[in-house]
Amino acid sequence: MGLMRSLLAFLIYAHLVLGASTFQPLGVPFRSPVSTAPGFSAHIIFSNLTTPRGITFDSKQNLLVVERGFGVTAFSPVSSPSPGWERAVVIQNPNFTQGIQVDGEKLYVSTAGDTFLYQYNAATKSVASQTNPITVVTGIPPDGDLTTHTLQLERDTKGKATALLIATGPLENIDVTARDPSSGRSQIRRFVLPSSQSSLPLQWSNGQVIAFGIRNPAGFAFAPTLPGGLAPTGPLASRALFVVENGASIDNVTGLTSAFVNDNPADELEFVTYPTKLTGVSGVKIPAPKSYGFPDCTTLWNGSADPVGDPQFVGKPRGYQFSLNLEPSRGDAFCHDTANNQPPSLSFQSHSVPLDIKFYTPSFPPVKAPAFPASAINQAFVSFHGSFDRTPPTGYGVVRVPSPFGPQTNKDLGYAFLVQASNLTGCPSCTSIRPVGLAFGSDGRLYVSSDSSGELFVVERT
Repeated sequence: MGLMRSLLAFLIYAHLVLGASTFQPLGVPFRSPVSTAPGFSAHIIFSNLTTPRGITFDSKQNLLVVERGFGVTAFSPVSSPSPGWERAVVIQNPNFTQGIQVDGEKLYVSTAGDTFLYQYNAATKSVASQTNPITVVTGIPPDGDLTTHTLQLERDTKGKATALLIATGPLENIDVTARDPSSGRSQIRRFVLPSSQSSLPLQWSNGQVIAFGIRNPAGFAFAPTLPGGLAPTGPLASRALFVVENGASIDNVTGLTSAFVNDNPADELEFVTYPTKLTGVSGVKIPAPKSYGFPDCTTLWNGSADPVGDPQFVGKPRGYQFSLNLEPSRGDAFCHDTANNQPPSLSFQSHSVPLDIKFYTPSFPPVKAPAFPASAINQAFVSFHGSFDRTPPTGYGVVRVPSPFGPQTNKDLGYAFLVQASNLTGCPSCTSIRPVGLAFGSDGRLYVSSDSSGELFVVERT
């Protein structure tokens, strides 16, 4: 009898927690004001969430959100009791970190050490089993400073998901083990999805390393218009990926002053190409994965940040590669050799903390507002989480990147804010937006999660 009572209590609890939905009307203000670029506006769709991070849309245009420390929730626009948004709990699991992808009835999410697959119903915003997901990849390094493990599905020309990309961060801020691609740290690995789930789980150690030496590959997206972007090219069926990377904190690096590191190093946008056909290609050498320099090499943002304390950087251009001199054999010459270090395609203001990137690729011509304009098609949008140790603070917004390859000079950033917190005074101990996840809806609007403020908001053309 006691067991039955316990089971009944659990079922009632599960119904209340997982079956219930909550509502928020339109018109709720931001916790702190934001400013938008001319011709755009931003509006809250939901507030008081539990650390919202990764976001994506399902086949019914429900916005799925990883609320870190809680689980996965779904958000849908409703007209009753008044125009607003409804939040439904899809999965309750406090171990989910950030990664989330949807492929029809398959919902992929990441924890610190594994990637799971749930059978998902978009019509009911529910999964077949709360407690028995399928483990897709196991053995991901679960420790270290950054364990968010961003996910990205790779699809063929017909839209079928064929592989899963998974990112890992470093063991520590400056992690020398990341030099070795076999370490599993600060890299992206690719896993071909088997035709039968009986072949799962896949082991992290068996994944294809497609890039390493990327300190924290927090967000990535396939290039929409370049060879290898949406369609594989060449005999190796190569793909092209853009990755946003957070630069290391170099406060304790010998020989660099506090004034210099206040404005250096740059955060980065990396351009990664990798083969997907690894067998049966006669006469074509399979290229080894490239290193993007971490932990030895980094990127200059402001060479004149401290002309007295660090005069060696004065006159050097933005994007200049320099060594942290962790070892005598890995100096600037080492970092200037692309065999050791692939430089970024674009640099971002130091301490911006980019966490996601999405390209605007609408399936319909964006004729009128609120959809983004046609001029934004194939442009990139990047979330800046914001600085935690820079004076004055920077970031705290979403930027528009017309071209991920620049041009960029000391005077031309190569990007501009689309939306940003209006007042950064006191940040990061503030209530301003701290954008994380990005997703374009079928309505042509950009949806954004803000973790520390607990908000979801949308940016649209006016």
